[in-house]
Amino acid sequence: MEKAEEHFNNTAKNYENLIEKIVSDHKAFFNQAVSLVPDNGGDILELGSGTGYLTEKIIERNPGASVTCIDMTPEMIDVAMAKQNLEGVEFILGDFREKWPDKKFDMIISTLCFHHLPDIDREYIIGKIRDSLKDNGIFINGDVFKAGDPTLDDMLNDRWEKAMIKNGLSTEQTSGMIDKRKAAAKYIDTPEGFKEKLLKAGFEKVFCFYSYDIYGVFAAFK
Repeated sequence: MEKAEEHFNNTAKNYENLIEKIVSDHKAFFNQAVSLVPDNGGDILELGSGTGYLTEKIIERNPGASVTCIDMTPEMIDVAMAKQNLEGVEFILGDFREKWPDKKFDMIISTLCFHHLPDIDREYIIGKIRDSLKDNGIFINGDVFKAGDPTLDDMLNDRWEKAMIKNGLSTEQTSGMIDKRKAAAKYIDTPEGFKEKLLKAGFEKVFCFYSYDIYGVFAAFK
């Protein structure tokens, strides 16, 4: 499998501050991502968990959950494991296309991760996610998407650039993010394409329940 092109080894310690400036409305985005997390325990798997930014929100919403996290960046895992409120979380270091827990989950969740994957890998992982969910399990994915129409994509990039600057990101960093998004366009899915992949994998119902410019949050029900 082709490795994801974008890694965060050099930004692990500053990642959370950075991500709050990059995501147009980070509070709404991440709050929506965890809004369907059950509050009565259960088994939850987080893919591409990074520094545990989303993991903390999962634990806050469901302290009794058994949470397993997979991430391929050692520096990110180190930051997450140093957080006292994540002491009960199981962390797995590795690429989730190659490492996977041998159990079933009530929920599998991921944010800002799948757009790094080629379509063939995205389809493979979606199928693996469905197979790893218990009956009536839920897959939540919050990510960036492209419109598919070049004119609309340009408009969305312009809005995103303005939002990042408003959030306090430097002009140089903002330009770098825009360039990175354009260079990675082949990896980024459209909302319609992502929904089609979920349905093709056998999910019974799929909803996009949050959408703001390039950001969206999907829920897929087994």
